[in-house]
Parts: sequence; C-alpha cells; structure tokens
Amino acid sequence: MLNSFLRSQGHSVYLFFVALSLLLLSAIVSPANAQTEIGVERLESRLAVLQGELEQLEQERSDLDAQYEVLQGSRMLHLILQEARANVQQVRTQDFEEVLAQLRLDLFHAQRQLRDESLSSNQRESLQQQVDGLELRINLLVEFMQVQTLLTRGMQEFEAILAEYLFWTPSNRAFDGQWAVTFPNQARDQIQRIVQALSQLRGQLSVQLTFLMAVWVILLVLVMLKRKAIDTRLALYDADVQSNRASSPWLIPSALGLHALKALPTSLLILIAAQFINAPVGQGIDLDRALNAVAGALFVVSLLLRILRPEGFAQLYFRWQPSQCKSLHTFIFWLGIVLVPLSFILAVSGQQTTQIGNDVLGQLLLALASLYLIGLIISLFHKLPPLYGSKLTHRLVGIALLLLPSTLLLIVMSGYFYTALMLSGYYLATFYVITLWMLTESGVQRGLDFAYEQMQEAQRVRIMSTTTTRVLGEDEVQSSSSEQGLPLTDIEAGDSAAQTHDIERQLATAAAEASQAKAQSQRLARFGLMVLFAFILYSIWSEATTALDYLNTRFLWSAADGEAGALSLGGILTAATIALIGFILVRNLPGLLEMTVLSRLKLQVGTAYAVTSLVNYILISISIIAFLAALGVRWDQLQWLAAGLTVGLGFGLQEIFGNFISGLILLFERPVRVGDVITLNDLSGRVSQIRIRATVITDFDRRDILVPNRQFITGQFVNWTLSNTITRITVRVGVAYGSDLEKTRDILLQIAKDEPRILDEPAPMALFLAFGASTLDHELRVHVNALGDRNPTIDAVNREIDKRFKAAGIEIAFNQIDVHFKNELGIERHIEHITEQRPANDKG
Repeated sequence: MLNSFLRSQGHSVYLFFVALSLLLLSAIVSPANAQTEIGVERLESRLAVLQGELEQLEQERSDLDAQYEVLQGSRMLHLILQEARANVQQVRTQDFEEVLAQLRLDLFHAQRQLRDESLSSNQRESLQQQVDGLELRINLLVEFMQVQTLLTRGMQEFEAILAEYLFWTPSNRAFDGQWAVTFPNQARDQIQRIVQALSQLRGQLSVQLTFLMAVWVILLVLVMLKRKAIDTRLALYDADVQSNRASSPWLIPSALGLHALKALPTSLLILIAAQFINAPVGQGIDLDRALNAVAGALFVVSLLLRILRPEGFAQLYFRWQPSQCKSLHTFIFWLGIVLVPLSFILAVSGQQTTQIGNDVLGQLLLALASLYLIGLIISLFHKLPPLYGSKLTHRLVGIALLLLPSTLLLIVMSGYFYTALMLSGYYLATFYVITLWMLTESGVQRGLDFAYEQMQEAQRVRIMSTTTTRVLGEDEVQSSSSEQGLPLTDIEAGDSAAQTHDIERQLATAAAEASQAKAQSQRLARFGLMVLFAFILYSIWSEATTALDYLNTRFLWSAADGEAGALSLGGILTAATIALIGFILVRNLPGLLEMTVLSRLKLQVGTAYAVTSLVNYILISISIIAFLAALGVRWDQLQWLAAGLTVGLGFGLQEIFGNFISGLILLFERPVRVGDVITLNDLSGRVSQIRIRATVITDFDRRDILVPNRQFITGQFVNWTLSNTITRITVRVGVAYGSDLEKTRDILLQIAKDEPRILDEPAPMALFLAFGASTLDHELRVHVNALGDRNPTIDAVNREIDKRFKAAGIEIAFNQIDVHFKNELGIERHIEHITEQRPANDKG
C-alpha cells in the first residue's frame, strides 16, 4: 500500500521526506552550533558576575574567620553560623566543554583556510577577523570555566568550614544554675510555639494521592489481607528448619522477609499519615520527615522484637541461645521506649536553625535519654554471658558502649546541643547498620551451615549407593563360594565388617573435606561482609570526620620562629588512635596470621615463628613511624636524635644494636630456629624464643636462660637438629686382658642389632681401639633417629652389655692400683697378703 501511494504521488513525496530529514538533522546539529554563537558581551557579563560572586565568597570567608576569632565559644556565634549557612546559595554550573570543543574545531578549520595563498585580501581579512573572534571566545570560555570551578570549590570549602565551626560551637546554655532558673519560662514559650504550630498544621492537612502514598497504601492492604497466608508460610519454614529439611538457600532470607512484612503495618500507617502533611510547620520544619524517622525506628524495633521472641526466628534459624535471646529481647524492648521518640526529637530539632538555642525541651530530653541508655547498657552487660568467653573482652566492649551515651550526656550538659544532635544521628544510623550486619552475618553463616549439612547428606547417600552397588555385584561370588561348601555366614560377616569400615572411612574423609570447605566459605563470607559494612560505616561517619579537621587547627604551642606548633589536638587524637590500633595489631595480627595462614602451610620447624616475628617487627616500626608523624615529628627534627644514636652506637649502645642485628640475622639466615636443641659452651637446651635482644633457651632442668644473640653469630655452638635429627652414640667399654675379642665384638654388634631404636643405616660398628693400662678398650658406635632416643638407647645398650658379658664370662675390667709399702718390720708382706685375700673375700 505504501509503495502504491508513493508511486501515485510522484517526486513530491520524495522531496517531502528529504526536507523532513534535513529538518531533523538541523534540529540535532543546531544546538551545538547555536552554543558556539555565544556572544563576547554575554560571556564577559557572565564572567564578571562569577568573579563578583567569587570575591564576595572570599570576603564572607574572611569575615567569618574574623567573627569566629572574636566570638569563639559564644552562643551568638552559633546563630551567625546558622544564618550564614541558610544564606549559602548553590552554584549553578554550566558545562561548556562541547561548545569549547566546537569552537576549537572551527578555529582549526579557519586557520587552515587562512593559510591558503589563493585567498584575496578581503577574504583573508574576513577570515582573520573570524579567527580573532574565535580565539577571544575560547579564551573567555576557558577563563569562565576556571572561575566557575574556583567558585564551586570555594563554596564547598565554605560549607565545610561552616559545618566544622557549627560542630565545635555551643548552641545552647550549659546546664548550670542560670539554665535552671530560665528553664520554666523557656519551656513554657517553647510549648506555646509547638501548640501554635500544631494548630496551623490542621489547616495544612490535605489528601493528595502521590505515587509514594499509593505504594504505602497498597502494601498495607496486601499485608493485612495476606496475614494468614504469611503465618502459614512461616509455620512451614519453621517446620523445615526444626526437621533439618532446609533445601533452599533462600529459606532464611524468605522467612526474615515475611517477619519484616509482619512488622510493617504500624510503620506503614505512620508513613501514610506523613503524606497528609504537605507544608512545613513552625520554623520551616518538615514534620513528614520526622514521621518518616519515627516509622523507620519503629519498624526496626518491631522486627527485632519479633525475631527475638522465645522459640522465635533467632532461636530457630540462627540457633542463638534462649538466655541470650531473652536478654536481647528485654534490651530491645526498653531501648525502643526511648529510641522511637528520640528519633522524632532528633528529626525535629535537627531542622531548627535560629531557634535551636531556645530548644530547652529537646536539650533536657536528650540528656534524660542518655542517662536512660547508660543504665540500660549497664543492665544488659550485667546479665549477658561473657562475650567470646572472655571477661576482659566483655568489659572492654561494655565500657566502649557506655562511652557513647556518656559522651552525649557530657556534650549536652556543656551546651553543645547541636553537636549532640549530629552525633545522635550518626549513632542511630550506626545502630541500624549494626542491626543489618547482625542479621546478614547470622543469616549467611546459617545458610552455609545448611549447605554444609546438605553436602554431608548428599555425600552420605552417594557413598552408601556406591557401596550397595558394589555389594550387589559381589553376590555372585558369594553364591559360588557357598556352592563350594564354604560357610556363607562367615563370608558375609567378614564382608560386612570390611564394608562398614570402608563406609566409615569414606564418610570421615568426606566430612573432613566438607568441614574444610565450610570453614573457608565462612571466612570468605565474613571477610566480604566486614569490608562491605566497613565501607557503609565510613560513608556514614565521613561527614563527621571532616568536622574533626578543626582539631588540627588547635595547637598546644607555637614554634620559636612564630610558625604554628607541631603538636595539635587533632595530632594527639590521631596519635592515640594509631597507638591503640598498633597495639591491637601487634598483639593479635601475628597470632591470627599463624592460625589462619601459616598453620595451613607445610613450613619447616621455626619458619612460622620467624615470619610472625618479622611481621611483629614491621608492625612495631610502622606504628612508631605513624605515631611520630601524627605528632608532627619530621625528619629534620630527628637529625639530632640520629646523631646522638650514631655516637651512642659506638659506645653504650653497641652491644644492644649488635644483638638486635644479630637477632635479625638469626631470623633470616636461621642457623638457630625455635624448637632446635643446641649446645653453647657448657649450656644445652631447646630454643624457645628468639627476641630482639636475646634468645631464650630452656635447658633440660626446665630453666629459661637468656643468651645474647651476638654469641650465636660470633661464637661456636652445636645445633643438634639443624639439618636432621640423626645423631651418633658412642658407648665405651673395657674388657679384661685375656678376654675373647671376637666374642666381644659379636656381642656388641648383636646388642646393636637387637635394639629397635638403633638405625641399620649407618651400620653399627664395634671397634677395638686401644690397649689400656688394665683394659682392652672397645667402642660401639651406633646412630639413632631422634635426639630424644639418645639417653634411652645408651641406658638399654649398657644394661644389655652388662647382662650379656656376664653370661658369656667376659669380665668388664676396672682400673686397679697396687700399693707397696716397704719398711724393715715386714709390713709389705702383710699388705700383699691382704690384697691377695680380697678377691676371695669378694667372692665369698
């Protein structure tokens, strides 16, 4: 039909489409071309306006700094800052990047045409004027964009400075006698203003069906209509969890979502009510924002109370202890009593500007809420069992939580009501994030537990199925054995025992693999959640951290040359934080590294200790450097210390520095490792620690002996376990003259062969080495595998030598000394007689 129509209309239709295409093309291209036609006068006027605004901003910044220096610590300053922030106007930026690019392209084409030598003088003059105009507009645009960027950046810095000054400036009167005297009148005036605002609110209520209101109404209707269906579905989920039939990884999120729907109705009603308020009341306060904050707090409290019920979600799905759920349920209930109204107060008071200094009711209520939270936290931590099984950790966490409301109370009583409102908002947001973290982390861990149980069950079924198939295949063999007259029951009993052992072995292997996979998944999931929620918390507190920059401007002293001092309040706070974090890392990170990483690697003896020691040294060094940098200590200020250390190293610190370097050499070269058995001079023992200055050796009497590290580098010592633990034992024995040497040798070698602790390779050796004064000296040289086998082997060999030599009639000779006394009375003969009788007496 279209083709016939075109043929009937002829060329006019084609011309129509061509014209339409050109029109569309011009519409697409014309905006850019139109923007390139920005006049010079218009650009100059805009640039002048921006430059005037920039100068005005700089003047306001200068005036603000002067007023701050004069009125610092005054409530009047807070009013001035609030008015200044209310008068701040946002800069409407204009992006001329595309226009600038088009102008530069036009300039390029014009300059290329200008180089054409065939142009006439009039054409060249016209093109030159065009080039000059383009260059002028380009320069003006570049300057305009630069000034616009400076103005935008200056406005952002001005707002940040206002936020800092407001944060550190008292907004209300401190709690003192004058505050108590003026409180009744101020409270009465504030109540009258509230009543007046509420009376005005009645005339501003109107029903306007907005999209958001429609969403809340539809959601409320659906929740109310599907309450029974939600209860039925939750009952099915609970039954699956109790019977360990959790087959879907979405079971926990689904059940948690249904509980969230059950906790929604009251909050939805408040959200719907907030939609009726379409105008600010009082001092420009948006009451709908306050109601939205109340709805959010009420929803969180209602959800936590639902999941913490006895035999509820937390106990069934997360497997939390009943006592823990009960304590937390009580805590959340009493917390909700103050949290819901406190969220309303924070939302209303936070919107006040000039009237915040007269908000005595909000100031009093926030102070009472802080006291209430202090008592609530003390009660909770008194009832809860120790966190992570450690009383110290339990107390530290409790003290840290107590500092939050205690700080708020101190700030409010000091008159910094605006600052307390800001911190309370951050605390409330942090509470919501921690709640979300608790639910998410517990849900992920339980989901991994479900997956682990399913993996174990699947592996058990697979192993049993494989074993059953193999047994069925062996039926024919058992039948043939029965036909040959073999007792079938014995065969079945033997096969059954073997099959049971095989199944148990396979199940144990599968359980170990599944447990390892579960542990790895839990660590990975926990790490991912920690990174995610750390980023969320940082985004929440990032605005508060900018206010802390104010502390960097409060110096404790000034330098002699008049410059600002090196130490500020911010530097002290940062240094204290670095010291605390460094202390925690030094105490825990090496152990955590060894437990999570090094223990899973096949490292040599002492390697893990060397790695953790080096990590410890690195952490200490980084912490010290960061600590000094936070205090403003620079290298040029440490030159005198470096010079002093250089001189000291040549004298008093030489030994200390030498021992430190020797300790590093020991850790890197590792001639001595933790666990090695060494002999240093007359000291023998096992190395237990390698410290910065000295090495701790535990001798065989269980005494700890500190040996300077330098002795291991400059002196000689024996490391019995450096390369291997095989050592040689030499047992010396002397037999009497006239003994059978071949029999002696055979007995010694047989003793070595019969002793299980003696190694066959290197082979034992029995050697006749010397003619002694009264003995024929023999040595039995054998090797044992472990250092701990030396003394037991020597004991066993000596006992066997004594036993077998007696049985073979070989006498173990001893040194004998004949003493001759000669005198004229014949005593020499008497002594010889006694000596001759001694063996007879010994035998007797």
